[in-house]
Amino acid sequence: MVKEFHDVSSIKGNLKEFVVNYIREQIFQSRGLRPGDRINERELSRTLDISRAPIREALKELEEQGLVSSIQYKGWFVTEYHEEAFWEITKLRTLLEYTVLEKVIAMGGPSPEEISHLELLNRELQEIVDDPDLGDNKLFIFCDKEMEFHMYLCSLAKDHCFWTQKIHRNLSYQIRCSFEICLHHVEQLKDSIVSHDVVIQCLKRKDLANLRQEMFRKLQKRDITSLES
Repeated sequence: MVKEFHDVSSIKGNLKEFVVNYIREQIFQSRGLRPGDRINERELSRTLDISRAPIREALKELEEQGLVSSIQYKGWFVTEYHEEAFWEITKLRTLLEYTVLEKVIAMGGPSPEEISHLELLNRELQEIVDDPDLGDNKLFIFCDKEMEFHMYLCSLAKDHCFWTQKIHRNLSYQIRCSFEICLHHVEQLKDSIVSHDVVIQCLKRKDLANLRQEMFRKLQKRDITSLES
């Protein structure tokens, strides 16, 4: 069930993008849509007061990003994630980020301003973890900031690695959805912050060897755990 929205008559630009942004907002911010929820095209058309054509286009784009899934004869649903899928997507994202950062270091490394912004984002993540007043919203807010960190990290390549960045962006939406399901403990959040800091320090020193070691550390640990279980 989606919430009522303002009059779309004042919206300028592409209606498909408007619908894409609206559904993302429902999933990530207002949480009006949760994993497994059905998205009713007719109801969405009535709520947004637009035809179903741009809604279908938007749903197809969101399907490419992994946020929604189409089930034959049943309709569209918000994608459900399980832990195994989370780790598979995380591994793919790590490979993509390493490719991007390898290029960034080859081009001379991030600027001091870019390093400062990465450090700021990581401090904000730490503040979220330390804030006792966030309650049940802590994980939700952390996941948003975590996604912002990784999106900025990948943007350091600027106009290079176009396809890598494009695939990374789509995977990041899926990571964002799966985070709330697969991250359960504050210690996991703290480990992400520590790992971010190591990556930042490697970028400062243009230390590709240790950057690779850190980025694949948790994935290797996960693979060992899987073999032992």
